[in-house]
Amino acid sequence: MKFKGFLIAGLMLAVLAGAGVQAQETAAAVLKGTSLRLGSDPRDRADILIEGEALARLSWQRDRPAFPGDRPGSLTALYDARLAPGRFGVPLAEIWDQDDTFTAAAVFVIEPDGFRADPNGFFAISWGLWNTTQTGMNRTGDFSDFAADSFELLEFAWFPNVSDFFGGPFLSPALFGEADEASPLFPFLGGFANFAFGSEEATLPLGEPLMAVLEHRPEVDAVVVSVHRVVNGGRVVPLPGAVSVIDLTTLPHRAYSFDALGLTLWQDGFSGEPSSLHARVTFHRLAAVPGRVDRLESLLHLPPAER
Repeated sequence: MKFKGFLIAGLMLAVLAGAGVQAQETAAAVLKGTSLRLGSDPRDRADILIEGEALARLSWQRDRPAFPGDRPGSLTALYDARLAPGRFGVPLAEIWDQDDTFTAAAVFVIEPDGFRADPNGFFAISWGLWNTTQTGMNRTGDFSDFAADSFELLEFAWFPNVSDFFGGPFLSPALFGEADEASPLFPFLGGFANFAFGSEEATLPLGEPLMAVLEHRPEVDAVVVSVHRVVNGGRVVPLPGAVSVIDLTTLPHRAYSFDALGLTLWQDGFSGEPSSLHARVTFHRLAAVPGRVDRLESLLHLPPAER
């Protein structure tokens, strides 16, 4: 546990010191970035990726900006553990793999109205990067078969469930590597045979704009996930305690690649009644750029030329 604490502390210092990245490098990365903008209905985009039953979970609204620097328009996603799964996103401007450094972010509001997280359940609000040919629709497994088929998936995941036994809520990002069929665990666990995650207790506020940031940093064997408030003036301020680190050295077979960015809307194979989670999350931006980003605010203002 002490080692984990040192790892998180060291990486947080590195995040805060992101200073080592020059502004011109960030600008170059932004030009090659990918962004899902929501000023118009993204479901009408020619390049949109729609998989499974995603459209049944989504609604677009031409609403007013949520914070200074935002634009009108947002996309609300329903996270309900009982519904059929789906994914909704855009192709990345370039394919990234286990050797690439990149940063992804989502700006969203967790709506308080109707929000329910069953203390006897466990289900996440999630988004991330995936491989369109390798990532399946079964993220959780079920009582008859624990194997997942969500290979080559890197995901922000916040589990708002709180129980007397397990505690919570948890910020638990996850990384599924490529299908490791040589593993003796593969027939029983599928994707979970080549899986790594981080987990820290973290409370995210409802009803206010948040930016979740996912930094893939192979040079330090880690994925760093953090959550920030978007405050007046469009500034990004770290949310205390909302940092979780995936130690990439714990992934049994370190190989994966991603070609898509977007929302992951799963079904919980273990959910009963009531649903493990029922939450509406309104997204105002998703973005991903190569390299590290010295000023997170820049992810709020990608230029019109991005994909």
